[in-house]
Amino acid sequence: MKDIMMLMGFSMGLLTGALLYKYSQNAKSMIDQGEKKIVKEAKKLEKKAEQGMEELESKVKKGVKKIEDKITNN
Repeated sequence: MKDIMMLMGFSMGLLTGALLYKYSQNAKSMIDQGEKKIVKEAKKLEKKAEQGMEELESKVKKGVKKIEDKITNN
């Protein structure tokens, strides 16, 4: 019974949100602005992740080169 009530509550919230988005200009503009901010932050995080991966890749290459040098010198 508890699961059914939770599902009904979720469905009503989803329906209410969809109707607000469709018929309310203020709600629509607020949601659209929020979506733009989320996309902007996601792109920033993507750039940071790419930079981190590049740094990690260079460190790994340096480490592999050191290991190769030690192996060839022995």
